[in-house]
Amino acid sequence: MKKITTHSRSGLFLTEMILSLLILSLTAAACVQVFSAARTCHREAREWNHIQELTTSAGEILEGSDGSREAFLSLLPGGTISDGHLLYSYDSRWQACSSQDAVYRFIVTLTVSGQEKQAALEFLNRRGETLYQQTIRFPVLLSGKEGA
Repeated sequence: MKKITTHSRSGLFLTEMILSLLILSLTAAACVQVFSAARTCHREAREWNHIQELTTSAGEILEGSDGSREAFLSLLPGGTISDGHLLYSYDSRWQACSSQDAVYRFIVTLTVSGQEKQAALEFLNRRGETLYQQTIRFPVLLSGKEGA
């Protein structure tokens, strides 16, 4: 009598399982990279939005005031005068905080001459790296009595 041999299919099943797990792990790795990049882009967009908002506020304050530190602090409270500069400290959610807990720093250097008001703005992260720099200038407008 002839003996019929049957081959086990467990080897084929194991190979299919390994290939399925390999494809699944590669797909998962790609998804993790995409989500990480999205999170980084979201954080950077949030930083840029707050930087734009504070830069616009600083420009409007400089244009509408005499350019002194006291006038600037009265219109944008929460800052401190440090080494002749105005220093604003913000936490990771862009809420005002102490300089020890600061994740972001906004430094304003004001200069007023007879013809021009100027503010040098600088935004730093917690490592001290510059995120953004801008210099804003406005002419000093003299009233009728001062101009004569």
